[in-house]
Amino acid sequence: MLIERIKKNKITIIGFVIVFGFAALLYIFMHPKTTPDAPVSTDKLVEFNGTELEETKDGVPVWKLTADEIQVDPDTEVMYFTNPKAILYDVNGTEMTITADKGVVDKKKRIIEIKPPVKGQTNLSDTLQTDGSVYYNMDTHMITGGSVVISRHDSTTLRADAFETNTGLDKVKLTGHAQVTKGEE
Repeated sequence: MLIERIKKNKITIIGFVIVFGFAALLYIFMHPKTTPDAPVSTDKLVEFNGTELEETKDGVPVWKLTADEIQVDPDTEVMYFTNPKAILYDVNGTEMTITADKGVVDKKKRIIEIKPPVKGQTNLSDTLQTDGSVYYNMDTHMITGGSVVISRHDSTTLRADAFETNTGLDKVKLTGHAQVTKGEE
């Protein structure tokens, strides 16, 4: 009886198998298996203690980065910093100092990432506080990041979900729930 039903519905069963197979292949192609990024092998890293990096343009400093420890991956040329202190120089003469527990420099991508907790302060007493990483683009000399509070020396406070600023903190772009408050002097 079962064999007779299979013979009668042979075309329907074959059609069902083809549709099911096609759906399975479609699912596999639409949801590829992702593999996590391979962690950096610490035995490949070259380690330096008490070192600094700096970039100048026409003899004028652009940025300087010091750290307690620097580890360099010789394959990728990515540098990992412990207790980094970045000094970023703005064309108007303002200097911003950013400190954190960890940092990464990718010379190929021309990005410096300072990992949270991040504290930044200019020589004019402007401050930048964020819970996330900040990214300094070596080509544009701009700093970007997530949720931020910037307190300026002129009693102005800026808050937002994301930001982009120059190193002098005087050209700031705020994104998402932006708030600018002017305090009493």
